[in-house]
Amino acid sequence: MNPIITAFVNGIKKSGLELSNIVVVSDIPFEPEVIKEAGVDFFHVTRGRAIAFGTGLKLGNPDLKVVAFIGDLMTLGGNHLVHSGRRNMEMLVICVNNFIYKEIAGTPAPSVSPGFSAFSTFERPFNAPHLANSCGAVYTARWTALHTNELENSIANALDKRGFSVIEVLSPGPNFYKEINQVDSELLDFYYKNSVTKNNEDTRNVEITPEEKIVTGEFTDKEKSPFIDTYNAQLGKILGDKFIPLGGQSGRD
Repeated sequence: MNPIITAFVNGIKKSGLELSNIVVVSDIPFEPEVIKEAGVDFFHVTRGRAIAFGTGLKLGNPDLKVVAFIGDLMTLGGNHLVHSGRRNMEMLVICVNNFIYKEIAGTPAPSVSPGFSAFSTFERPFNAPHLANSCGAVYTARWTALHTNELENSIANALDKRGFSVIEVLSPGPNFYKEINQVDSELLDFYYKNSVTKNNEDTRNVEITPEEKIVTGEFTDKEKSPFIDTYNAQLGKILGDKFIPLGGQSGRD
């Protein structure tokens, strides 16, 4: 099974949540048999729309634990991530980052295709944990796909959070348009070995650059009222007994 999905399944087990309470929405085309083995309800959606679709699922059934798998490091649908963080929508976003640098920590990366464009990485990528933290996420983390135990624990921790959580998973391929289950093992091992774990690091300091080792770890962990709680509280205060709260919770303290 794909190592990221394996970590996801094991993370669910560690969280103690029932599979029937979890729904996955993704703009990444996982193979059907992989998702079937995961044992959860799954929706495959248009590229860049996983978070928006997941928001609809959460509002339609507040009892669900929604997990959104996204790709492209938010280059499509980035505004959805920004506003979900601002609202603190209760959802776990797992961002599978298929980036590729020819060099990390000053060392050339192996197995890079000769056809790889020399001009493809001159733009600075998003610092995903810092972006999520700045927008209001209650939990952020980053691991490579080979940090299997750490990723499992992060997924379990994030599933336990009441709010918006983002985990970035580095799973680079040797060239563009690479399927998620076809990553180069030698290249992935290179990024794993050229990373350093710094838990609780300020997210402003975890930008990925070719000059420094990749910073992995759990960075943000805080508590804040999720969107549905604030929605119920505000509308309950205004509408009183006329208001029917989402999720069966009282709209008034």
